[in-house]
Amino acid sequence: MAELCVVYLKEDEAIVGRLVELLRRHWDVWWARDIAHGDWEQKVRAEIPKSLALVPVLSQHAKAERITILKDEMRFAKEHGKPILPFLIGPGDIPFGFGGLSHTVAHGWAGEDTHAGYQQLKAKIAKTLGSPRNNIVTSERVKELTIQRKTLQLPAFVFSLSSHETQVTPKEGATLLCLLQPGAALVSAYDAWGHRGDRDFHINIKSLGESEAVLFLDSGNYEAYRKNDRHSPKRNPRGWHKDHYRETAARLSPDLAFSFDSIAPTGKPDRVAARIVANFQADDRALRERDFPLCPIVHLPREYKGTLAECAAGIVAAVAAELDPLMVAIPERELGDGLRERVRVVRDIRKALNKLGKYYPLHLLGTGNPLSMIALAAAGADSFDGLEWCRTVPDYENGHLFHFQQFECFSQACLHRVRDQSIRHLIENANAPYAIRTLSYNVDFFKDWTRTMQKLIHSGQVETLLNSVPKIGPALFKDLSE
Repeated sequence: MAELCVVYLKEDEAIVGRLVELLRRHWDVWWARDIAHGDWEQKVRAEIPKSLALVPVLSQHAKAERITILKDEMRFAKEHGKPILPFLIGPGDIPFGFGGLSHTVAHGWAGEDTHAGYQQLKAKIAKTLGSPRNNIVTSERVKELTIQRKTLQLPAFVFSLSSHETQVTPKEGATLLCLLQPGAALVSAYDAWGHRGDRDFHINIKSLGESEAVLFLDSGNYEAYRKNDRHSPKRNPRGWHKDHYRETAARLSPDLAFSFDSIAPTGKPDRVAARIVANFQADDRALRERDFPLCPIVHLPREYKGTLAECAAGIVAAVAAELDPLMVAIPERELGDGLRERVRVVRDIRKALNKLGKYYPLHLLGTGNPLSMIALAAAGADSFDGLEWCRTVPDYENGHLFHFQQFECFSQACLHRVRDQSIRHLIENANAPYAIRTLSYNVDFFKDWTRTMQKLIHSGQVETLLNSVPKIGPALFKDLSE
């Protein structure tokens, strides 16, 4: 429940964003930009009664018929007995019937927290709601990551392609993603090696790399492991090998590549960290002519002293401190048995990384469940790649996943929420293949879900975000607040 609802006219959205940013240092604030999808009026009508006060922002744009929108919202708040604290940042008209309200004049306010008008508004809110407080959960996380000449907004979802148990082949998936242009995509080096003679596949991968999408390349060991095709001198001498990986990485030249990882390491944590560093440095030397950043993957030993969180945080921080990478990755499946434990482990990894004096983005391999994404993002993870987008179909309403064959349950009911018009046309095209319509819908959903994560995390609304996790959302928030 938000303590404050801020309402405004669209022309003032930029300066109101600054007001919301300042107020959120002390109170829980809701404004229209928090509407990720759905009916605007319905959302406003739902939030105002739950709030403790309304702050209408009026400027020179609040005149004549434009004032009607704010007047309706203020009348609705009055009907529900909510205190109304108008904030005048320009010579706007106070709606008829509300002239007697105690309004705050701050004409020409440019967003300064020291401005007398803002300080007066803050004092009135404090008198109405109680003394200002600091947010329970704070973060020094970055909002974006520059990779080559591209910008990746964080937290990010990376649309992963794989030849293992998905509803689309890597070649078909690359074609689709070229068309739909997600923010980021991941290709398996193992799959790229298997398509090395396929000209069309590599044209699409090159097109992805030349687009605004950030192209990730992973080590390929996931697919090789699942297909029992890892290199063994005696049992499988022609299996997937680090030399294949290096050749593939050099040929594809992605925007970012994860190094060739060693799965299931043994030994004490410090020795494991040392081997990860050594293996990374070997790839670094072998690919010294590359023009893309190389990032390490951390795997945890099965046996260790202390807690899993201590082990994970220690190894990840040691690797980051030694290599100073653009990003560091770890598989989600190694972070514990349940979501609450994984959230606590990510929380402790983030704390350990932040002690290094520089922000190192944390990438989770294999995270594609929408609910897991928001919980782990709240804990401090910055990007995720997963295959759920091409294995299942999500419900726009709550992020729950269903079988791929159940797309018809949502294709019409959720059509109004699809923002991308090209995707909407694909979904409505009865002649388009079922898989293409479903995957296109999934791309739009994950784009939208990611935008929601970004907005709520960077505006300090971690508790609101975690409330989307059924049953245990409050417990997760408590874990992160400790």
